[in-house]
Amino acid sequence: VQAGAQIVQVFDSWAAELSPASFREFALPYLRHISKYLPDRLKELRLECVPMVIFAKGAWYALDDLCDSGYQVVGLDWLQDPAEAVRIANGRVVLQGNADPGVLYGDKDAITAVVQDMVQGFGGGKQDWIANLGHGRST
Repeated sequence: VQAGAQIVQVFDSWAAELSPASFREFALPYLRHISKYLPDRLKELRLECVPMVIFAKGAWYALDDLCDSGYQVVGLDWLQDPAEAVRIANGRVVLQGNADPGVLYGDKDAITAVVQDMVQGFGGGKQDWIANLGHGRST
């Protein structure tokens, strides 16, 4: 933030390796700790508070908890159904995602189809979601 970041994203790229119970016990408390104390630390440093995104790859089972974890945005991986995520989030957070990064190896028609499905899944509007890949892509 001090260097100019306008948003902070916290990644838990190994969330899918935990059971729902283990995620609630071992990961969620630390994710909540970050969302609670980072804004306070920024204020102490006289820095602007910025929106925060949580991305817990494969933690589809924890979406409801993540929506209440103190972040303004919850990132979705490509395995989550956007329409179901919209239903669960119920306006509590902005959702981000969730195009399959593998589609980037496809042609224009394949990419267009995935993007159209994603847009439709998020309700077709231009508010309350951020278009993005559902994870980084590998080379």
